[in-house]
Order: sequence, then structure tokens, then C-alpha cells
Amino acid sequence: MNDVGKGGDHVLMWQIWEEENNRWMEENHTLYLDFNSQNEFMSETAEQPSDLIIPLLRYQKEWLAWALKQEESTAKGGILADDMGMGKTVQAMALVLAKREIGQAISNSSLLSPSSYVLPEVKGTLVICPVVALIQWVNEIDRFTTIGSNKVLIYHGANREKDINRFAEYDFVITTYSTVETEYRKNIMILHSMKWNRIILDEAHCVKDIRSNTTRAILELESSFKWALSGTPLQNRVGELYSLVRFLQINPYSYYFCKDCDCTALNNSSFMCPHCHHKSTRHFCWWNRYIASPIQFQGTHGIGRDAMVLLKHKILKMIMLRRTKKGRVVDLALPPRIVTLRKDSLDANEEDYYTSLREESRAKFNAYIQVGTLMNNYADIFDLLTRMRQALDHPYLVEYSSTVVDRSGSTNNVGYVEQSCGLCHDLVEDPVVTSCTHVFCKSCLISFSAVMGQISCPSCSKSFIVDFTANDQKTKANIKGFRSSSILNKIRLDNFQTSTKIEALREEIRFMIERDGSAKAIVFSQFTSFLDLIHYSLQKSGISCVQLDGSMTITARDSTIAKFTNDPDCIIFLMSLKAGGLALNLTIASQVFLMDPWWNAAVERQAQDRIHRIGQYKPIRIVRFVIENTIEERILELQKKKKLLFEGTVGGASEALGKLTEEDLKFLFAT
Repeated sequence: MNDVGKGGDHVLMWQIWEEENNRWMEENHTLYLDFNSQNEFMSETAEQPSDLIIPLLRYQKEWLAWALKQEESTAKGGILADDMGMGKTVQAMALVLAKREIGQAISNSSLLSPSSYVLPEVKGTLVICPVVALIQWVNEIDRFTTIGSNKVLIYHGANREKDINRFAEYDFVITTYSTVETEYRKNIMILHSMKWNRIILDEAHCVKDIRSNTTRAILELESSFKWALSGTPLQNRVGELYSLVRFLQINPYSYYFCKDCDCTALNNSSFMCPHCHHKSTRHFCWWNRYIASPIQFQGTHGIGRDAMVLLKHKILKMIMLRRTKKGRVVDLALPPRIVTLRKDSLDANEEDYYTSLREESRAKFNAYIQVGTLMNNYADIFDLLTRMRQALDHPYLVEYSSTVVDRSGSTNNVGYVEQSCGLCHDLVEDPVVTSCTHVFCKSCLISFSAVMGQISCPSCSKSFIVDFTANDQKTKANIKGFRSSSILNKIRLDNFQTSTKIEALREEIRFMIERDGSAKAIVFSQFTSFLDLIHYSLQKSGISCVQLDGSMTITARDSTIAKFTNDPDCIIFLMSLKAGGLALNLTIASQVFLMDPWWNAAVERQAQDRIHRIGQYKPIRIVRFVIENTIEERILELQKKKKLLFEGTVGGASEALGKLTEEDLKFLFAT
């Protein structure tokens, strides 16, 4: 890896760092790769700030002591990667209040402009979060801090503040990833026109794709201190951590280095470096060279293992704090969690339907293998897998499936149920795949195209025509209480057929009520159409329930949550992972029903953690529904296989699945 620079006898900085890197590896290459233990216990604690009125737990005081030291170090921030439900929001608030109390924040109440080349500084902390977390931040600041001690601005929506001088008045400015991305794309740049005291990224895995416009917009923001909060900073690939390392601007890991001089830069996009005027091809990214590439090519062996040791024991140890519920069980005193795998068999009609679909799918899959084009038809293969999975929930999901658009405007079925939407960056809901294979939520793409008409792909700018009306049944009246796009508006309800899984759920709800008459439950599925079918079926049975839809406004969402929380008769909350997987605290419920298995077991735990978190006092029960002798059992086996293959990088994401390999696909389609 030694590239000799052109500086003659002059030793360049990157060469010095490389030597230090090599010496460190020689001394530490035998370290144990146990990624499920990361800073679990620390000896030092800090007293909580006086304006925080909720008592901090022991591990939260440990965080505060560590975070205060981090802001005094060269890192100027870090990653808080505690398990979901351990109070990361409160811990972040504690840091802001503590620094204010000890007088480290900028004291001026107006914008400061030291020179024309330096951005004006403000005292406030900029919190960037998903839309669904906006109100939670406001509510927790209101509930857990002294009345009147903080001024909070919500910077979101059409009527958001336009006067940048007003930002200096606030302790917290809370905005969303979508707002930052929109302003950056439209070159409005209000948030980018000042240097914040601190930036906090909540659910920071939303910026895991370094190529996305959202990530680029976030990276252009400036602040004195930077923090990333995420229970799953790594979900699929080690490369996802680079966005956070780059956000934190950790030296040397975030930077590009010139092989010919001491030039360093955070970006390397132009042909000629604007700093040193050497060609961009003479520059290299430290992260790619010493972390990403070795792991990609050699996995956990050879230089790949060395890279993982470096990542865990040097880089992450320097910038990340992670505790797990299991490790801090004494502090949390959470009630027990009982997880049950319920296996059912399809009835005769469902079995015939699924078997026919499975054989048809296998035939298409084997045809791709025979002509050697398997991985060239990844989208079609995912479609086949998804149709089989949907059939196990209810055949209606296949018969009245979602659609995708291609360049000509024609439509096809789609199977990208666990990728991120290229517009909202949440897990995709009612997926739409363009001919260029980029994935979006149907509602997001409709909103985007409503303004633009004939549009280009938001991710790659290739043109296509969007026509979502081809399959609409406009002559049929909409079912009251459901979206106009609901599957219920496409089927004959006077001949509504139930399914094995719906009946299994109804039985589990009956068991729940028999055990505890006051119990409430959350029902998760990755298919919103299945949630509609469940909702309709439960309503017919007199079971009161509400449903969370990813397209809801903040007001409608809060109203739905309030009904479930406050109405004792409303016992079931239906939601997709996109709508309810982030920033949602529902400890009023004590049961979770997972209607279909996810490829990624860590995602299933996110669903469980909606109720197994601080504030839960009842024992909780998790029921995972699986149809035996089907692809769902193979998905569970694949989860275990992937867990053994790749132990992750930060405990809690060890079951993460990357893009399915050819071997994985053959396993799923095997007889």
C-alpha cells in the first residue's frame, strides 16, 4: 500500500500516519473481534444538569461524562449507539444542558461574524431527525426540562421561519432530513448559512448512503460539535459507517490525501484538485484504502480481519459509545421479554395457490440460472420472492399487488420491500421501482411528480413517465376510513375471504385479552395492504384498532397515537415498519405481533423495541408468525446463516443482511 510521493526526501503526512497505522496493527492484530461488546461499562460518571428534571440512570451519567470529554477532544463529538429504547434523546438533551450550565456554549444571543470567510456562529443546537420524531423531541424537551429553560424552534413545513437572525434566539432548532435535503437541492441554504454550536443527527442511519442527496446536504452543514444517535449505525455493510465518520470529520479516516503533497480534502470529485492542483487520480480516501476495500475483498480473513480490528479497537473505540439492554439490565430494570415463534399451516385453497406460485417462480428463477443472467435480473427475482411472501399473508396481496413504473410508463409488480426510499430515506412503503432500478415509496414519488409532471429519476436523473392511474377502479366508491389507494377499494368486500394468518392473529388477540383484559398490542407487517386487510377483518369482529400510515401528516399521526394511548377500548395498533419503526414510544402496549419475517433480524428487534424500553412495566410478549414448510422458514434459516457468516461491527446489528448473494437466492428457491 506504500505509494512513494513526489516530494523527494520529504516525508508526507499520510506516509507518517500509514507507518503509525502499521505499527498499531503489529501490536494489536491479535485482538478479539467480539463486536457485541462495545464500551458496555465505564467507571466515570457526571452529575446531571440542574435543568434536566428526570433522573438519569447510571449508564446515562456515564454517557454524559464521556460526551463532555469527547467535546473537549480532537473528535469534537461522536456516535451514541445504545440499543433502541435506552433513552438516547434524553442523553443528548443532558449533554446540551450540561455544556450550557458549565458555560461552554457560545454566550452571545446574536449572530457573530468574525470575518467574511467565516460563517456567523449561533449558540443553538441543530437537531435533525425523521419527520416522525419531530414532535417527540419537542415533547421530551417540554416534559423533562425546567419550564421556560429552553427556547425551541420547529423548522419544518411551508410556514417555517425565514429570518435567519431569529435562529440565534433558540437553544434547540429541530428540523428534518427531508427539510435539509429540500433546501440544499433548491439552493435555499438557510440552515447552511451559519455555524451551529452543535449538530445532532437522530436516527443517524438515515444518512448511511454517502451518495444520497440527503447525506450530501448534511455533510455541508457546519458546527463546532457533531453527534450521531442511532441504535443501528450499521445495518447491512461496513461502508454505511463511513457516512457517520465523514460527518464527524475524524482525521485521517474522513479525508482524501494526495500521494504527492500534504494536501487533504473531505471531497474528491473534480478532475484536478482545487487545493494542490494534482490530478484527482493521485488522491486516495483513507477509509476506502484501509477499511472498506480490505473488508470487501477479504472479509474476516487476512487484511480484511486487520481492517475490522482497526475499525473496532481504534476507530470506533475513539468515537462511539454503545450499551445494550442485556448488558445494562440492572440499570434499566426492564420486565422480561418472551418471544414465541408461532407456526401455522395453510388451508387447502391457500396451499394450492402458494404451491402454484412457488413452482412458477422456481421455473423463472431456474431459467435465469440456465442462461447465466441471474444477478442481472435482481429486481425480477426479488419480485418473485416478494410475491411468494405476500401469498403467505393473503392471496389478495398478489392478486391486487403494488406496481412499478418503467421508462415507457408501463407497470409491473415489485419486490423491494426492505430498501430505503430514495426520497424520504425511510424503509420503502408501497414500493415503486424505476427502470433504472431505484426504489421509492409510491406516495413519495406521487408527491414529487405532482409538481414536476414528466420527471427524471430523483436518484440518477434518467427520464421516465409516471402513470399510477392505470389500475385504478374509479367507478368504485372508497371504503370509509381507508386511503383511496387501499387494497380494500379493489376487492369485493361482500365476498371477503380471510386467511390463515389473519385467523391466527385473531386467536392470539383472544389469548391476550384472556390473560390481561387491559392489554394492548402492536401489529407489524411490511405490507401495508395486508395491514388494511387485517384492519377491516378486526373491525368486522368488533375489535377497535387504529392504523399508522407513512403518508400521514404530523397532526394525523399524533391524533392516531393519542387514541391508542388514551382510549382503553382501542387495543390494536397496526403499522408498517416505515411508519412506526423509528422514534415511537408505545409502552402502553405490552404485546407485539410480527406478521411476516424480515430479511434483517435487527429490523424485527426495532419493532419489538417500540414497547420494550424505558417506561415499560408489564412483561412483554412477542409473537412471530410463520407459515411452516414455506419460504418463510428459509428466511429464518438465512437470518441464522448470515449471523454466523458476519458478526457485524457494532453489537446489535450482527444479523444485518446485505444484498442477497447468488448462493442465498439459490437457497431460498431450493426445493
